[in-house]
This record gives sequence, structure tokens and C-alpha cells, in this order.
Amino acid sequence: MRSTADPATPPRPHTDPEAAADGASLATPAYITREALFDRAGGLVGYRLGVRPRVPLPVIPGATDVAQIQGEALLTTVIDLDYQQALGDKLTLLDLHPACLDSPLLQMLQPQRTLLSVPAALAGADLPRLERLARQGYGLVYDDTPQADGRPESIGGIYSHACIDTRLHNAMSLGHSVIRLRGCGIRQLIACHVDTPEAFEACHRLGFQLFQGAFHAQPPTADLRFLRAAHGVLLDLLNQVMAQADFPVIESVFKRDAALSLKLLRYINSAAVGLRQPIGSIGQALALLGHDQLYRWLSLLLFTHGRDDTRSRALLKHALVRARLAENLGECAHLPTHGRGALFITGILSMLDILLGRPLDQALEGLRLPEDIRAALLDGRGPYAAYLEIAKACEHLDQARIDALSATLGLTPDLVNLAHIRALIWSEALER
Repeated sequence: MRSTADPATPPRPHTDPEAAADGASLATPAYITREALFDRAGGLVGYRLGVRPRVPLPVIPGATDVAQIQGEALLTTVIDLDYQQALGDKLTLLDLHPACLDSPLLQMLQPQRTLLSVPAALAGADLPRLERLARQGYGLVYDDTPQADGRPESIGGIYSHACIDTRLHNAMSLGHSVIRLRGCGIRQLIACHVDTPEAFEACHRLGFQLFQGAFHAQPPTADLRFLRAAHGVLLDLLNQVMAQADFPVIESVFKRDAALSLKLLRYINSAAVGLRQPIGSIGQALALLGHDQLYRWLSLLLFTHGRDDTRSRALLKHALVRARLAENLGECAHLPTHGRGALFITGILSMLDILLGRPLDQALEGLRLPEDIRAALLDGRGPYAAYLEIAKACEHLDQARIDALSATLGLTPDLVNLAHIRALIWSEALER
């Protein structure tokens, strides 16, 4: 497919990770890890940011150990203007060494949106600094691990949050930990490594407020019918658009679904598209979008049309980042415009199996796709396969696989990481 300009597209990534393009200065932070934080309704509310182990970092003058070097490098990245703009009003949870608590970089963050996780075993000697940060409005996170002292009030009861690794507990011991931490005055509980919908449900019942893990990207337990009426119309439209059908033919399909027609008119008249005059007909909207942009928009509706649940919206957000990252990588590799557009579609469709809870070949039944896209999705081969695999490796923080796949495409790992950051920023800007 050919790809037209995205009407809601923020600044595009550049092939030089050292360039301060668009006024941004994201200087190859290949050492940063990013994990999404979700609320009780499954909505994305922030990110937990840390530093990858065993990745070379620039030495900070005066640093006493590796942990302090990592903390300073993390702060340097997080105060970047692009990060701050992308995060908007979302939370930032930082894993910091106590030696970084006096860093002037920390004061450049907004306390009300910043949570600081300091290893409890190291925090006792830094009580005055912790108390000062708490008074300034920073949220302090007690990391409830076997290495912790077991009682957060033992260093002053200044923690507002506690983080529990759910992998270390069964249901009974997890409940006991919740009771103990609540008794210590902890107001907010964060469940980490919540990797299944069942684990999310258990933590939800125990009263956790924040959740980190891959629970939202797992197949549903219920069997969902793909070819229901809403998806039947979408499939028909996608096939018509892929075949470059005339717009009057496509418009006749839209008229079979009033809700879908309304969504199209709302989208074309949204601030993201930025038209000067409102559009009042489906025919005008189709002519303005064109076949390629219309296909992109329709592919996103596979996740949400006929649904109104937080899981579908979370999956769409995940798919958007994956798709945009693949597209960004295609630009870095100097693929032609139609190739970059195909990568975006490949990324979106690669998550239909998770959405529908069935094998991908069954989820794609009835959808006519170019052979290169189908080969990448079902067989892991063809010109788009490596880009999709790098995007998946970035989601799992698999640096070894990122390094290997980057080499096959002639890209550097730093450039891949920058493309990932740009995809995250784009998705946040699109959401706002």
C-alpha cells in the first residue's frame, strides 16, 4: 500500500540519534527501561523507568559506584523536554540509588507526578533526605522485597506507596503482605509483574491501585466471535480499501453502519486532523483521507468498534506503539513510503490474536492482505518480518535480540531505542 501523511502525526524520528532535531535532545539512551503503569480500570497512568544492567554508561564525575552512575544517567534522560511533554500528567516511577537523592536534576521534575523507589536496605541512613523529599511532595515507594527490612515504618513511616512483586507470593501470602503494609500506613499499593488477567483480578480484589505487567496483552479466557456484525462491516471496508475501490462503493458500505459513519465524521472533524471547515458527508471525508490513511484508521477500529472496555483500549495503545515503532524503523532504514505504511499495518494486525483470543491465522480470516504483510504476520518471513520482530523485542526489553536483529537491517541498537522512544511520544501525543 501507498502511505499518505498521518493527519495526527507529531514530529517524525530522524535517522541520526545524536541530532537535536525538532528541538529535542534524546541522546541515545539505550540503557533506559520503560514499563507501563495501569490503574484499576486498566487505563495507562504512567511509566516505571529504570536502567538496564550491564550496559555501558558515561562515568559521572564524583560518582562512588555503578548504582549512582545509573541513577544520574536515568535522571538526565527523564528531565529531557520530550519525555516531559510525552508524559503529560502521567506518573513517573523512578528506581534510584540513595546517593542520587541530592541531585539537582531531581528538582527539575514535578513532585506531584514523580514517585521515587529507593532500596529499603539502603534508605535507613538517608532518612533526612527522604523526609525532605516527602515534604516537597514526591511520592516515596517502599520496595517490599525479601531484602527489605519488612516494616516500612521502621525508617519513619514516610512512604506513601509500596511495590510488591507478585511473583514472590501465592494468594495467601500476597493478602498478608497487603494487610501488613496497610497497617504501616501505606496509602497506595503497586502490584508488579502482573502478567495474566487472573493475576490482575486477584490484585484488584486485594485493593491494589497501580499495576505493572503484561496482563493487558494476554488472550482473553472467553471465546470471542470475530465475524460479528461490527467486524463484518470493517472486514468488508478493509478489503474494499485494499482493492482501491471507488469511493462511492466504499461509502455504500459505510451506510450499513450508522455508528461507524458517525465515528468517521467525528474523526475527520477532530482537532487532530485540523481542517478549517467542517465536513458533513461521508463522501467528502473519504476523498480527504484517501485509501491509505483510511485503511490505517479502519485497522485501528478493529480494536474498539463495537467494544467499550478498558482491555481493548489498552491493547490498541500497545498496538499503536508497536506499529509506529515498526514504521519508524522503516524510515531509519530508508524504506520507501509504501513500505513504511505497510509496516504500520503489520504492527497493528500483529495483535489481533491477543485481542480475539484465537490463533492469528484465524483472526485474519476474511481479510485480504498483501503477501508481504501476510508472510511477516504468519510465517515470520519477507521484507517486513525483521522490523516486526525488533518491535516485539523492544516490548520485552530483549537487548540481545534487539542487537542481533538491528545488525540484519543495518541499524544500530541506539537508533532502534530512539525509534522506540519516538513511538511512545507519538502515542502519548495522539492520545491527548
